[in-house]
Amino acid sequence: MIAAAVRSVSDRWIFLVLAGAAAFQLLFAVPGVSAHGGIDAGQNPWTAWNTNPLPTVLLLMAAYLYINGLSNWERPSHPVNNWQKASFFFGLFLIFVALQSPLDPIADHMLSFHQVQHFLLRMMAPLFVLLGAPLTPMLRGLPAWALQGIVKPTVKNEHARKAYNLLTNPVFTVGFFMGSLYLWQFPGAFNLALRHDAIHALMHLTMSASGFLFWWVVIDPKPHRSRLHYGLRVLYLGLIILPNTVLGAAITFSNSIIYSAYADVRQPYDISLLTDQQLGGLMLWVPGDMMSVLAAGVVMIMWYQREEAENQAKSTAP
Repeated sequence: MIAAAVRSVSDRWIFLVLAGAAAFQLLFAVPGVSAHGGIDAGQNPWTAWNTNPLPTVLLLMAAYLYINGLSNWERPSHPVNNWQKASFFFGLFLIFVALQSPLDPIADHMLSFHQVQHFLLRMMAPLFVLLGAPLTPMLRGLPAWALQGIVKPTVKNEHARKAYNLLTNPVFTVGFFMGSLYLWQFPGAFNLALRHDAIHALMHLTMSASGFLFWWVVIDPKPHRSRLHYGLRVLYLGLIILPNTVLGAAITFSNSIIYSAYADVRQPYDISLLTDQQLGGLMLWVPGDMMSVLAAGVVMIMWYQREEAENQAKSTAP
């Protein structure tokens, strides 16, 4: 009972610290920036922060659930290693950098920075968060009323299970992953997002969601297990390389300005719109392909190690 009381007090303090951090970010972020990060004339771009506190609050909530769940997990059946914890928090940090740091305001003025932002949200952050094995800790970190009244009934619901099976189907995830990328790279949708904060938020939400679903099929820390064999995971990762290359090359080698909305805003650096567009195409093309190749290589190594372990187990079996 005493231990439970101490843990409860500790959890409250953690929550207060996280809430205080969110308030600090809201109160002391540099003024003169719109909700989605326009840069005022004469302002140093690297002192402009996105002052909308919602992303920070959501990230702090995720961190709190993860920490609280680990502290409540007294006898873990599959312990979360220190490197996994570090990976989870690094993934949250990348989301913070993408949505709250000066990267966000500059992205509203330059395509090259916008593509870096998308790369973090689609490729990097979901990968590191899921490598942190967040499923069990975050579920255990939920309040009892949420776990019993929302999570368990949802898990038992037949329609919810069917929806989960659809959303995690490899055909759907890879289609959603590349489809959302192509949709938001079309000039009409991209320009609309740059000119309207709500559409811009929808762009980031769909790209991030597609990234989490895409990597969910590849990464399977316990208790989650991917439905794909390692060989199919390599093929799955390879499927996105060609369409990513085609799109990146089309933007890079275009001789005309594709995204006219950037002509309506001030350019913080002495770079032409066309040069910035070419850099943006390269940022979409090269890092995206490299991530897919590196991830496929890691999967092949894991596949080899598992096969070796199984063969060794068979050879030593009586």
